[in-house]
Amino acid sequence: MVGTINHSDRLNATIAPEIKDQLNNQLNKSDVSFVLDLQNIRFIDSTGIAVLISALKTARQNNRTFYLANIQKEVKDLLALMKLDKVFDYFEE
Repeated sequence: MVGTINHSDRLNATIAPEIKDQLNNQLNKSDVSFVLDLQNIRFIDSTGIAVLISALKTARQNNRTFYLANIQKEVKDLLALMKLDKVFDYFEE
């Protein structure tokens, strides 16, 4: 299953609760791997990072795989700086 964040170029405190709820709902009910397409996201704050970590935790608790895909350079650099680039799995097309 693939999900995307279409209505913003930011994953921040403003939209984080909504995105977190949607991700957790999908990861709790889906029987397949989940790919979060971040092609539109150019900025992530600490709340957005927490959403991604929460989704990864939920996926692992449900024996699912959670992938990030189409990550913009700015977001990749942030994940690398925080050493989270080694924590997440990446979907390569």
